[in-house]
Order: sequence, then structure tokens, then C-alpha cells
Amino acid sequence: MALLLENSANLPIAAVLVLMLLLSKQLKQDSLILLFGLIIALGFEYLMVQLGLLGFKSSPYPIWFILLWSALLLTVNTSMQFLTRLPWYLSVAMCAMFAPASYWAGARFEVISITQPLWLFWLVYGLSWALMFNCIIFVNKKIATYLHLGDQSEH
Repeated sequence: MALLLENSANLPIAAVLVLMLLLSKQLKQDSLILLFGLIIALGFEYLMVQLGLLGFKSSPYPIWFILLWSALLLTVNTSMQFLTRLPWYLSVAMCAMFAPASYWAGARFEVISITQPLWLFWLVYGLSWALMFNCIIFVNKKIATYLHLGDQSEH
């Protein structure tokens, strides 16, 4: 939806995010990973734009991209949870192989510009993105531990 509609998708994506939060079985954890994950992810993406690895029509990136990141972060404790169970090096390898595909798709829809040869982008961006996302997974595990310890102290 975001790739086809770009900024016209902002409201529908925001509605999906609200629904994801309303249906969350771990609302505190999801809210915290959304906050901390966005700081990490958007800081990373800003750096990548500044380094010239990718670009957007609006600087540094459009609102739909922030909303898309929010949706991804809200899947860390559900559909993407399998990554948290893998050894870190397998999680990094999977992310490095598959994450650049979504950016490549964005480039094919002409909503993202990839300024490097595709093989170089896939290698550099894929590995960088994978390390960044695994930092988010690490933070999410720390949040879960913190919330679990907080729940124990309440009893």
C-alpha cells in the first residue's frame, strides 16, 4: 500500500497501527519497542541517507516510511518473533539476505533511490541493516526482561 500510494497511504497505515496496538497481547512491550526501535531505526535510516546509500523524494524520508517502520516494529513480538529465537549470527544472516529486498522493491516502484550498484547496496546496506535490526531485537529482549522483573516485584 505504501509503495503504491505513498503519502496517500498515511491514514490507512496509521489505522492499521492503531489496530495492531489495540490487539496487542503485550502492549507495554510493544509500545516500548515502538519508541526505542523507532529511535534506532530512523537514526540508522537517516545515516544511510546522509551517506548516500539511498534516497527518498522527501528529505530525509517520508511519513509513510516512518509508519512502515512502526508496523515492522510491532511485528517483532509476533510474526517476526522467530528471529529472536535464532542465534544472533543466523538472525543477522537472514536479515542481510532478505531485508534489502524491500528497499529494492521500493526502488522498482520509484519511491526510493538506490544510489549504488545493486550488488554493493545489497551487501553494505543488507549487513548494516541486519546489525541494526538485531540491536533492536536485543533492546526488545532487555525490555521483556525489565517488564518481567517489574511484574514479579508487583506480586
